[in-house]
Amino acid sequence: MLKVYNLKQKQNYIEEIATLTQKEWGASNLSEEDFKSKVKIKISHIKSNLNNPNYCKLILLEDNELVGFISIFPNDCDEKPYLSPWYATMYVKEKYRGKGYSKVLNNAILAEAKKRNFQKLYLKSDLKNYYEKFGAKYIEDLSNGEKLYYIDIPINRISIIGGSGSGKSTLSTILSKELNIPATHLDAVNFNSNWEQIDTQKRDSIIKSKANEEKWIIDGNYNKTLKERVSKADLVIWLDYSTFAHLKGIMKRLFKNFYKEKPELPGCKERFNFTFLKYTITFNKKRRPEIEKILQDVPEDNLLIFKKQKDLNNWLKLFTKNKNILDSIK
Repeated sequence: MLKVYNLKQKQNYIEEIATLTQKEWGASNLSEEDFKSKVKIKISHIKSNLNNPNYCKLILLEDNELVGFISIFPNDCDEKPYLSPWYATMYVKEKYRGKGYSKVLNNAILAEAKKRNFQKLYLKSDLKNYYEKFGAKYIEDLSNGEKLYYIDIPINRISIIGGSGSGKSTLSTILSKELNIPATHLDAVNFNSNWEQIDTQKRDSIIKSKANEEKWIIDGNYNKTLKERVSKADLVIWLDYSTFAHLKGIMKRLFKNFYKEKPELPGCKERFNFTFLKYTITFNKKRRPEIEKILQDVPEDNLLIFKKQKDLNNWLKLFTKNKNILDSIK
């Protein structure tokens, strides 16, 4: 089975990767002792960078055999030290070449860059007309004879889904401010003042129209339009929490805002009733399977699934590059 992994999850491949890296890009004609010394340095360098937010090394495995790897480096050019981050070390073992695996690695690293909110990656290469097929755009020639390129990583459409109390609207608002992308709360589309529900056909038409816009962050499920919506998203975030976590989120929200107008739903005050309680308690049993089925068609690289609030918070700090981002919701 062919699959991409973060090297952080498969550290037993570090020595092999360091060896291949030294053979491919290191100095030639080294003695065996010097070669081993260089490999040890690379192993140490890889291990020391695994937790660096601007560093990432993805590996492609087929039935546990290493096929190739690719990286994101904080810096990869002495001539341009102010540029960061870098697309680097695209490598496929010789026996696997010509099978399209470089495209698999390319797509995986661009998806990883997207999840980290990198809007651009730089790369340098002496290959002619190679990286252009992956979207690389020429900038200039470097003094060492290599060419400097950049690849844009657009994140224009984000779909946020999850159960009641998971914090979809809060996350949507945070990302909207950070990315300067307009947010649409689907509950605000579905309800007028005083929780008056609009015609479902009109609602679905509005949702589809929003999903066709160039830039958006849309939070909410509304499964009837979900499949079409997530198929157009650059990034899908699923807050797949436990029923207990949903209830805890609702209770926290009620305690803080009961009978106060919801910021994302003008004219609608925070409320709680048996129907809503039943919906929340049965969500994971009745509605989650349908969401899971819809998301099967979403490319794995475009999907982020969070099981715990803590994991979402850690990602949010990394994605926004703002360690204090959570202060805005306390």
